[in-house]
Amino acid sequence: MPVRNLSYATAFAALSGFAVLWVAQRVLDIGTDYRYFAAYWSLFFASAGIIDGLTHETTRSVASDRAAGTANPWRAAGLIAALVAAASLALGVVLMGRVVPTAPLAATGILVFGLVSYVFQAALSGVLSGAGLWSQYAALVALDSGIRLAIAIAAWALGWQLWAFLALTVIGAVSWTVILGCSPRARGSIGLALDTHPFEFYRRVGSAMVASGASAAMITGFPVAASAAFPSGDGTTVAAVINAVILTRAPVLVPLQRFQSALVVRFVEKRERIYAALTAPLGAVLALGAVGFVAAWVIGPVILRFAFSPDLFVPGLTLGALTFASAFMGALMITGVAVLSTERHGVYVAGWVVATVVAFVLLFALPYGVVTNVCAALYAGPLAGAAVHAIGLRR
Repeated sequence: MPVRNLSYATAFAALSGFAVLWVAQRVLDIGTDYRYFAAYWSLFFASAGIIDGLTHETTRSVASDRAAGTANPWRAAGLIAALVAAASLALGVVLMGRVVPTAPLAATGILVFGLVSYVFQAALSGVLSGAGLWSQYAALVALDSGIRLAIAIAAWALGWQLWAFLALTVIGAVSWTVILGCSPRARGSIGLALDTHPFEFYRRVGSAMVASGASAAMITGFPVAASAAFPSGDGTTVAAVINAVILTRAPVLVPLQRFQSALVVRFVEKRERIYAALTAPLGAVLALGAVGFVAAWVIGPVILRFAFSPDLFVPGLTLGALTFASAFMGALMITGVAVLSTERHGVYVAGWVVATVVAFVLLFALPYGVVTNVCAALYAGPLAGAAVHAIGLRR
């Protein structure tokens, strides 16, 4: 039942993401505010993806069942939150004038608040997953998405504009306060000792965050990179491709991101048979990608014409190719989790860094235009990174 609850929560999270984007393109101007919102959405979740390294390492440490250390994830979260506040403020000063040029100061303040809160959400997610408190973790996932969706609907009904969509992007990061307030078992779990001492835990979290940062750049930060790679291109065309990338990734990557903690536990328990443990998740994500390719090719254009602005239309073959590319990204995520679960932190980082470098070089260097460059980057990058992980596992 707990795992079933997590499945429901992840499905709800994926559908909520679709719904928020659909509402946003109905409310906001496509060439300006919607493009700014999509880039801001990408920036926040890419930054949050870096912080997810804390979740992954906390999950692994709690699930290892070797609570012999003195490190505490909640105290670590406090230190990391202070560092994140400074880093996100600097990021806003440097970058926000390009991402949200109409309201850079407000957007920066919202970003700092959201990322600091997300640090504690990431720590709680890791503890709940590692301790097997899947019902509480599922509630956290569902609440995060539900708050965001509720505000999007309110913004549509009340005529709120860009500022509301910037706020709803980060507001789900306060969900940890509700879970701690409502669940005694969740409150009791935050004092769990980990399997190592503070310095070693920080070192491992740092490695995991570097790799998570590379994965976030590839997964949620890619739309920002695509916008930057074609700054002089037609705004509507770039917005359409960014929208297609986000939409085609959601069916595969949103559920998989939420299940990463469960995969960490699976691979920790089966680390002696790691290749056998990899077979089912890899087969499932590639099969889902293949089904998604056909579905996106056949019915994707119909959905875009029916539900989205004509300015956001993308042909079916492009939608199918982007959907199958998300399965390659999912395979890279799975191999990365397997490497991390076997405590090969260096290989974990190397695989994601290689994937990111390959993808971004192709995105910025190829001369073929936004669609071809994006597709080439999203296939070649994950393949290169997964190869690094596979070699590392063998060694």
